[in-house]
Amino acid sequence: MRLVSIRRHFHYFSTVAIVSCCYVMLLKTSSKNDAKNISNQPEHKQLGDVINGVLIELQDEIEVLPYAAHAAKVEIQQPVTDAVPKKINRIEHLPAMGAPSTNPNKTLNWLDLWSNDTYCNQFTVHLLEENSVQPRALVSFPGSGNTWLRMLLMGVTGLYVDTIYPGDELFVSKAGSTYELNKDCNCSLLQKTHDLSLFSVIYNMAMANKSTEKRIHQEVEQFRGDGILVIRNPFKAILSYRNFAFGGNMAGLAPVEAFSQGLEPVRIGNRKISTWDQFVSRSVASWEMLATVWIRGLKRGGVVYYEKLRRDTGPQLLRMAEMLGIPNVNKDRLDCVLRHNQDNTFKRSESGPKNYPKNPFTESQHLLILKSIQSVQMALKERGLDPLPVEMYDFYTPMYQYGHSIGYYAL
Repeated sequence: MRLVSIRRHFHYFSTVAIVSCCYVMLLKTSSKNDAKNISNQPEHKQLGDVINGVLIELQDEIEVLPYAAHAAKVEIQQPVTDAVPKKINRIEHLPAMGAPSTNPNKTLNWLDLWSNDTYCNQFTVHLLEENSVQPRALVSFPGSGNTWLRMLLMGVTGLYVDTIYPGDELFVSKAGSTYELNKDCNCSLLQKTHDLSLFSVIYNMAMANKSTEKRIHQEVEQFRGDGILVIRNPFKAILSYRNFAFGGNMAGLAPVEAFSQGLEPVRIGNRKISTWDQFVSRSVASWEMLATVWIRGLKRGGVVYYEKLRRDTGPQLLRMAEMLGIPNVNKDRLDCVLRHNQDNTFKRSESGPKNYPKNPFTESQHLLILKSIQSVQMALKERGLDPLPVEMYDFYTPMYQYGHSIGYYAL
């Protein structure tokens, strides 16, 4: 019985071995014949190249490779065509404006920027004549120096920069009158805005519907794509915005607890405020959306980087004057602005004590912000604009240090 079993298994394995050998020989013969037939075909009818007995496809047709064939890494040469570069839709300068009003009721009584400098106080700030200019935006994420820049622009141009927000600021004239400007007067150089319609989109993303797309571009369209976008390092802008949210003004400070990584909402008196992590997540999404929507939506005006404005205030203000259709700037005015650009009360001190840890961002928060920076860089590239000056950003770490690789405008 045992002998019969051994003979049966021997017969079985012998049969398998013979069939396998025949199959291998058949494959080799078939591969050689296929290669020979293919090479004899006219060149324009070849489907591919034969490398080590393996047919490599060049066209859209697919050939099944023999199971026993060796893998071959081949770089397929595609036909060379004349690539048509994508046209860059560049941002134009804003058109020139009408003359400012000489009416004392439309002349600002005192510019905070000048402080008590009697020489600089001779340079007055005026409204334009009503309906002499279409509204143009001075737009930025909160905490990006918008109000500080308003002071600089009023000082260097002599033209008033208004805000879209009612009750934000009253116009005090040299004639002694105090009044709130009509927001539709079309009589100011620019109008400050943070495009808060985008914030409502972010905070209600779960309920996004057909009207969401319209709301995203609502304010860009209201300004017809005219304006100047100010972009600041999102790490610092978010910290500044948190301080403003608690402090209630441009120079206010939030309590230390506002920057803690706890899971519970922050309580300040009777107020319950979102956690620092929630605030960072929503804020960076808003920062990214505001920047990308306005970069892609701008038609006339330009983009200004806060860090460059701080470092090279004079050249950057002259650059902005060109964007605004003001080719000639009074040199004495510019000198006064440069002398007092740190003096006004609308900017939080950078050198004072910090109310947050040395590094208030976790690694996940850091990566989230870096991803948003990448998105903004790509939008800037689409418009042919300079990249964000990330080399000047506090808290910034290149993405590759986290094991991520980035394309254009490496982070």
